[in-house]
Amino acid sequence: MARLTSFVKRIFNSLTNIAEAKGKKITGYKSKKWISYGDSITSSNGWQPAVAKRLGLTHVNRGIGGTTITENGSIAWIDQNGNYKGQPPKPQPNGTIEILSSMCNSQRINATIPLDTQLLTIMGGTNDFGRGLPLGKGFPTNERPNLDESTFIGALCSMIEKIQTRLPNCRIILMTPVPRYHNGKYEDKNKAGYLTSDYARAVKDVATFYALPCIDLYSNVGWNRMNGEYYLIDSMHPNKTRGYKRVSEIVIGALEVLQQDVKSSIEEEDTNQPTEN
Repeated sequence: MARLTSFVKRIFNSLTNIAEAKGKKITGYKSKKWISYGDSITSSNGWQPAVAKRLGLTHVNRGIGGTTITENGSIAWIDQNGNYKGQPPKPQPNGTIEILSSMCNSQRINATIPLDTQLLTIMGGTNDFGRGLPLGKGFPTNERPNLDESTFIGALCSMIEKIQTRLPNCRIILMTPVPRYHNGKYEDKNKAGYLTSDYARAVKDVATFYALPCIDLYSNVGWNRMNGEYYLIDSMHPNKTRGYKRVSEIVIGALEVLQQDVKSSIEEEDTNQPTEN
């Protein structure tokens, strides 16, 4: 009888532990600390409030306008809490710190992405295209990538590895740049011979290499040469009423699907648990 009681207790404790672990995984995004990391399409804060409100996230904006993923030596100023406060040619505000602002740079990563970050979205590439920065070589599956930060792919890989080393448990989600549109057509190739779609494709390839989710804005925002002026204020920045609304809808949908996939996988694990007869 004592052995039976002990066995029942072990089963009960095991089920309790499973339930507690499940609860931690499927509680959703409510109150989770979300950092949005990127360029001006992030720093403008046009799409994040709707996402945070819908999913209950605690959002902190870490975008810096004009920045690239590729290292280019640019600088910016942040306050003691890591908030962006400006960049040249404006004068440096009092009480701010100068950092190298490329998204792959360790100074920016360490100064602006807190250690308690739980969800990190990373969007960049449109300024890499605009500056004609080299795309770089791809990499074979399952081999260590080139981490050359003077190229887009190398810098993107280097950035991810730095962030994952610093925050190994953070959920990282990459986002492609949005399409660029100008004077009734997509922009021509840049001086390096690439289109925005080439940088977007590279983001997706890198996400696959690191087994990270990727929100493909480039393929899903729905603006093109026929209707670009309806969604954009210039060749690349979404407008507040329609463009950013569309971006927020796509991000919300993607994050909800991602959370549901996690929940479904846990439920599937439950059905595959062995039972005691």
